[in-house]
Amino acid sequence: MPPRPSEPDYSRPQCINLQMLRASHYILKTYDEAYRPYGIRATQMPVLGVVARWAPVTIKQVADEMESERSVISRKLQVMEKNGWICEDPQTTGKEKAFILTSTGKKMIKIILPVKQKVQNRILKSLTDNEQLLLMSLCNKLKSGTTANIECY
Repeated sequence: MPPRPSEPDYSRPQCINLQMLRASHYILKTYDEAYRPYGIRATQMPVLGVVARWAPVTIKQVADEMESERSVISRKLQVMEKNGWICEDPQTTGKEKAFILTSTGKKMIKIILPVKQKVQNRILKSLTDNEQLLLMSLCNKLKSGTTANIECY
């Protein structure tokens, strides 16, 4: 059904919100399908990667690195802790607890990295070299102006 003339047409190709949602859904779905046999989600893997890279790391540090809300990161870390991929660092002192990878978490990363690379290669293969450069350039340009340098997990 076409929108009423007084309503914006969010289905139009010019709607950046819709186009970004479609692209992100496609990307996440593609990674999720590949990760499903291993019990990890596409939205969890980058968080696990930040813990691996910066451990011991607090919720605030992960949220800052991921440019995300603490509450979102807290929920993801709880799931990861429940799954045995991370645990509270026994060396933690202070108010905020810090997390480290467990041996199970290290194994998960070792298993998932080649899967992630295959998915990424498949997605990038659908783009020309110029389109790949343009995509990364636009993503960087549209970011919120931070200088976060996240390792790609």
